[in-house]
Amino acid sequence: MKETIITENDLPPEVTQAIKEGRKLVAIKLLRESTGMGLANAKVVVDRATARLAPRPPRQTVMRDYNPINTRLVTTLLVLVAVFIVYRYFAVQ
Repeated sequence: MKETIITENDLPPEVTQAIKEGRKLVAIKLLRESTGMGLANAKVVVDRATARLAPRPPRQTVMRDYNPINTRLVTTLLVLVAVFIVYRYFAVQ
């Protein structure tokens, strides 16, 4: 039995194309058919190649617009609530 070492750099073109299209299962199947590689080994090679060939898009962060009027309004309301609580506490006693 002849052993062949295949890395993510030595993939057949159809496997590389499937990875670029985001079809990992097809890529694993094609790699297994073309090399006779086992499922676990083919998955590892395709996963490594995916990280290199089809990187994930950067995560987008959603930043809310800073609105100082809303901040002042909330702060004013919190101060008024605190003053009311203190007034009610001392008015009852």
